[in-house]
Amino acid sequence: MTLGEDTPGTVDVRCERLVPGDPAWLWHFHRAHSMLLVPLAAAAVEQPAQLPDGVDPVAALAAWEALCAALPEALRTHVPEPVDPFAEPAEHRDPRESVVNRVCRLATEERDRVARGSGLWGPDGREHIPVHLVEIAARDLDTLAALLDRLTKVLAGRLHGTALLDRIAGQHPYPLGPSTASSLCFNVRILLDTLRPEPAPRDLALLRPLLAPADRADAGAPAPRVLTAGQEAAYRRFANRIADVVCQGDMRESASFAWRY
Repeated sequence: MTLGEDTPGTVDVRCERLVPGDPAWLWHFHRAHSMLLVPLAAAAVEQPAQLPDGVDPVAALAAWEALCAALPEALRTHVPEPVDPFAEPAEHRDPRESVVNRVCRLATEERDRVARGSGLWGPDGREHIPVHLVEIAARDLDTLAALLDRLTKVLAGRLHGTALLDRIAGQHPYPLGPSTASSLCFNVRILLDTLRPEPAPRDLALLRPLLAPADRADAGAPAPRVLTAGQEAAYRRFANRIADVVCQGDMRESASFAWRY
């Protein structure tokens, strides 16, 4: 962590964090913005009386925007879509392939697309999904955590503001099914559970050389970097932690998610 002066009379704590260049994780990050924070901030202007008590949606939106600004440009500008097993034209589908297998295949193809050109190669010859080092403000995480804590209590007790949250959820369904106010909050939880914990110093030291701006090879691609055994172990620990965050501890789903890295 480093300390930097923000505005007169305040000190802004800056934190180094690792974020994955993973479309599955980024989907949750950007959905927190489009499906919850933006509609809540709009309601603060248009329907302030319907807001839950004790929330500041405008500050929460500004906090998310500050976190987003810290990401590499490719992660800010490319908003991934979830894997839709029915997006492929029917004539391109194998009628013998189940929906579950189709989802797995499409997810693997997306994973390979993201990993291709990352320049990070495991000792086994597999190219990894990229990892990025970002510097963010702790207070932005605190602002979002305060919002999430309050919304969780409102929904648990069906307190004032629940109707607005339910209405926002109804207006922003997931592509493959309806959303709920709790599922919208889940996107914020994934963001916080990823960014609030401080990376293990040893793992950060092992991975830092891989996260620095890489030398450029042909066609602007990063120069290949083969991870040492220690770096590979640190990378796997990072991948497993992200998988546990996204899958909320479900061991089977978490193992499948981490394999993609």
